[in-house]
Amino acid sequence: MKPFNAFFILLFALFWFACAGGNSAKKIPEHITAGMKEMTKGIARYNKGCYKDSLEYFFRAHELFVTSNQLSGVAMSLNNIGNVYRITGDIESALLFFDEAFAIYSDMGDPLGGVQVLSNKVAALIDGDRLEQAEKVLNITEEIAKKNRILFGPLFRNRGILLIKKTEYSRAEELMQTALANTDPENPSEFATVNFALGKLMFETQRYEKAIDFFKTALKADRLFGFNKSIADDLAAIGSAYLKLGKTELAVNFLKRSVEIYALIGNHKKVQNIMEKLEKVSEKTGIDLSITKRFVNRWLEGKALENPCE
Repeated sequence: MKPFNAFFILLFALFWFACAGGNSAKKIPEHITAGMKEMTKGIARYNKGCYKDSLEYFFRAHELFVTSNQLSGVAMSLNNIGNVYRITGDIESALLFFDEAFAIYSDMGDPLGGVQVLSNKVAALIDGDRLEQAEKVLNITEEIAKKNRILFGPLFRNRGILLIKKTEYSRAEELMQTALANTDPENPSEFATVNFALGKLMFETQRYEKAIDFFKTALKADRLFGFNKSIADDLAAIGSAYLKLGKTELAVNFLKRSVEIYALIGNHKKVQNIMEKLEKVSEKTGIDLSITKRFVNRWLEGKALENPCE
């Protein structure tokens, strides 16, 4: 599943900086903005797929928010730390940080923040195949959203992804289409995530041509915003769909582009998975992978001349 929901804090950051620049007579003290500056750096690293670096910046932001007693910032930093742990596969740590963030939002009386964090928790539980627990948390989240008249698109998507996991494809598609209808294309992160999820649904129901269309729409949005890992995910998904259609050359083209990005951002697990697919295709077709292997090995060894995380 693609990452999502970390990025609403960027709007908060822009709000702070806009206020600081809009009235020079009311300059915001540095200790107030310091945490958000670190948060913004962390988001930039997160988008690039540089999760170790982003985690460090989010922890720095957290310390600064704690020191200046900015509870909203504390909760946001905890939420984003949870998102990093989730995307790197440490589900238990992610859940701990999401729960702590939710407790702060609850104490503050901020239902929107609470809904967002619980939505992230649902996604983490789905990632960990803890579907029964995910459904319970999702039900609670939907009740909070309904009570406070909050329309939050990721809730539709989470419900749809949960149904996909449970192979309830018809209901899943209905909800995912609702999620897409409630997603602003001007929000590239969310728009890409919904389209990717619909692509996965089409893939699971063997509608590979439609899956490719959704994956390509996600790819276009991810390219626009520079989500490196998500770009690699999109390319890998497109390649896998072309393999199912028997379009080997197209599949190899997309898979090679995908594995090279994974190598540049140091995602060894994904590299291994994609290379196994490419090796199988190569054995059957004789397609030469030597150049791809050379670059992939070089980058995994840390020999990239342009490190995306710097």
